[in-house]
Amino acid sequence: MKLSRGQKLCKSCNQINGARSHVCKHCQVQFISSSTGAKLKTKSKKIKKYETISNWKDLHKGDIIKVIGRSGNYYVNDMGEKTYLSDPGNYTVQRTDYNGLVVYSNFGGFGYIYMGKEKQSDLIDNLYRSPHNIVKVNLPLHSS
Repeated sequence: MKLSRGQKLCKSCNQINGARSHVCKHCQVQFISSSTGAKLKTKSKKIKKYETISNWKDLHKGDIIKVIGRSGNYYVNDMGEKTYLSDPGNYTVQRTDYNGLVVYSNFGGFGYIYMGKEKQSDLIDNLYRSPHNIVKVNLPLHSS
């Protein structure tokens, strides 16, 4: 079998992998460097653990949350496609109120995460307020 450019063959399971991969994606065996004969170093991955939130009103100042993309307030265009208006990412909770969370972005600036019931805007017919999908972020862990 002839390999294309940018591919290498695992000697353990005979599966094709990317040329720069350090571990076989099929059998998880580490590759050995052809120049030194030593196993290639694998980078330790940063693992962020997320926790589901049963009640968003239980969040406190300083809690870090992640807004999941494609959720929250949205606009519906003439073709019926939704355009979400909220930015996904991590936010620090400042306080809660009746319909949502006042948050501070890691990139600077305050924002509001709406968590109330979905409803159509009183001002614009094709704008909707919808609750965001959020998870609580625990401190990052490092795997070895």
